[in-house]
Amino acid sequence: MQNYVFLVIIFNTFWIILLFLQTKEIILMFNKIFSNNKIIKLVNTNSTNDYASESLKNNNLVEGTVIWAISQTKGKGQKGNRWESEDGKNLTFSIILHPSKLDPSKQFLLNKAISLGMIDFLKTKIDETLVKIKWPNDIYVGKSKIAGILIENEILGSTIQSSIVGIGLNVNQLIFSENIPNPTSLRLILKTELDKEVVLIDILKAIEERIIKLYNNDIEEINCDYLNNLLYYNNYHSYLWKDTEIKAMIVDISEYGQLILKTIQNNIIKCDFKEIVFLHKSDE
Repeated sequence: MQNYVFLVIIFNTFWIILLFLQTKEIILMFNKIFSNNKIIKLVNTNSTNDYASESLKNNNLVEGTVIWAISQTKGKGQKGNRWESEDGKNLTFSIILHPSKLDPSKQFLLNKAISLGMIDFLKTKIDETLVKIKWPNDIYVGKSKIAGILIENEILGSTIQSSIVGIGLNVNQLIFSENIPNPTSLRLILKTELDKEVVLIDILKAIEERIIKLYNNDIEEINCDYLNNLLYYNNYHSYLWKDTEIKAMIVDISEYGQLILKTIQNNIIKCDFKEIVFLHKSDE
């Protein structure tokens, strides 16, 4: 009798472990980051990243808090640029994370995970061959920009205390300022208006899956997926580097997030964020 009970226990334990390993939903259930009650919806703010930053100073906002603004008057973009968005038409929001186990020297992995989450979502709506990441973290459909990401990390010593992930996605906007060189939106592509709240929830689900992979140390998959989804990866393209136009191929990304290119002359160059400009030519 005792042997029978022992065998039953072993059998049940085996199936529980197998189910845990094979069922994605169980993993997500124990690692859930986002939920509806963590979304703070604002009618208007200057910048959701600034709002999140001020909120973090005064409150201990939990991981997965989302600041969503219907109207944002001074949205931030990369390199000090502004993110322009028509009131009520698009998604402008910031996510608060506390990636304390991520070494600050590898913080670009967070950029990769967030960027991949965004294109994972967009590939459910658009031909996936058209959706690409323009280094470091702009999102393109074909040759047109549909989304931008700005991550601001608070680092104390050897720990990332908090990360504010600002995201702007063009959803329902049809007309853009002439100052924006190559914009597009989901509505322009899909020819239909979308529910922004539904889009937001779907984006958060996609980003959550990528963040969980980062937290679970699935670094090889993240690095490989990011590289394979880069705009102009393994293709020659024109760039402006050190005030000189060059033709080069993206071949890799350094662990610190630097762009690594090989020129037509087979020279290898490494570029930081502000050292190179992508040139958009009609024949490329």
